[in-house]
Amino acid sequence: MRCAVRKADLSASLVVFLVALPLCVGVAVASGVPAELGLVTGIVGGLVAGALPGSSLQVSGPAAGLTVLVLEAVRAYGPGALGVLVCAAGLVQLGLGALRLGR
Repeated sequence: MRCAVRKADLSASLVVFLVALPLCVGVAVASGVPAELGLVTGIVGGLVAGALPGSSLQVSGPAAGLTVLVLEAVRAYGPGALGVLVCAAGLVQLGLGALRLGR
């Protein structure tokens, strides 16, 4: 049985993780939540993205533009709601992918 995760995918996800980690912490701090939450989300996101089979078009990691959205979500719903919001957004993305609505 061949391993689903290739060595190239693993090394690529490690590089992306190392590059994205400071941005994850920066987005957390700029959004008004503890830096530790950014660290945790960077680690969990890196592990999930690294465990899934990839493609040359796959993008994972934080984007600085998300800071505004996260800040507004924290202001409106509090830091405790971020986990629920992120999980809901992930489920929507998985659902759209399963329905093959992306290119």
